[in-house]
Amino acid sequence: MSNFFLRLNQIFTFLTLVCYVNVFISPNDFWLAGFLALLIPFLQFSHLFFIIFWIFLKNYWKSAYSVAILLIGAVFFNATFALSFGSNEKTDFSVLSYNVRVFNLYDHLNQHFKSSQKMIDWAKNSSAEIKCFQEFYQQKDSKIFNTIQQIKEKGTPNVFFQKTVANYIGGEFGLAIFSKFPIINKGEIVFTNKSFNNAIFADLLVGKDTIRVYNVHLQSMSIDEKSVAHTDSLQKNIWNLSRRLKKGFIARALQIDKITEHIKNCPYRIIFCSDLNDLPYSYTYFSLKKLLKNAFEESANGFEFSYNGKLFFLRIDNQFFSEGLQALHYETQKEMHESDHFPIKVDFSLEMP
Repeated sequence: MSNFFLRLNQIFTFLTLVCYVNVFISPNDFWLAGFLALLIPFLQFSHLFFIIFWIFLKNYWKSAYSVAILLIGAVFFNATFALSFGSNEKTDFSVLSYNVRVFNLYDHLNQHFKSSQKMIDWAKNSSAEIKCFQEFYQQKDSKIFNTIQQIKEKGTPNVFFQKTVANYIGGEFGLAIFSKFPIINKGEIVFTNKSFNNAIFADLLVGKDTIRVYNVHLQSMSIDEKSVAHTDSLQKNIWNLSRRLKKGFIARALQIDKITEHIKNCPYRIIFCSDLNDLPYSYTYFSLKKLLKNAFEESANGFEFSYNGKLFFLRIDNQFFSEGLQALHYETQKEMHESDHFPIKVDFSLEMP
């Protein structure tokens, strides 16, 4: 029995190493990499089981495989669970990132737009000096959805809104960056296949410094929650789910490659706000980690799941930042639960170059 579990432990160790490597392989080159990377948290949990098993049998040396593999994969633990002891640094500004789900525009999301008004009021009253919204909606002639004007009037008068699509009543969908600080430059990163997903940036004059803020919404995971949450439905729809996941992995890989090339050419300090629609065990996440620090890993406590739905254990919303900045405090603001995403707010300080 002991030899069987030792061999099984060795097989799991090899498989885990293979999965670790796949976060650095573009799904556009090898689409299975996206699926293999998703196995990482489950495999790491299995190694915790092996360690406990060998300790229980007092075969301590046999736990070496699992101990080693967990040490090698410590970076994945950091991306899953954060532990921060705070900072005494002075906060220079705060950044809000929030997928507002078009402020629940559609009737099936709320009655008489009560939820919509609650979200808009919350967004405009947020104390953050910089606000980035994904799935933003604006309708100039609407008393409820003249969202740009409402948010501008509450302390963030400078705005860059990039429309992606419009509806028949003149409403506009897209990404928005609001700022207390002057916007001295702005632009869009155009993806090959233009869609509801896109990326924008704005250069902000913060004192004497220029900071580039990216606001990014990547290709959706396209997962039907009901199919995943119910075993019977999952068995019937596994092929369709796999096809959708594959399509998403490839699309996000192409999008993030374009974004990281843009980041490499940026001469300023960077704050990167995003709905990545991808987990921390992914090519998307680790492509950004090569260039930037992650605010969750640097200043959060706990899991800080950002998805508000049946798949509540997902953290797909992120803020990254470059050298010359310090993330002091990270908060998932779960009091605002009207969207299928929770807002995330990060306090930053400017480090002197």
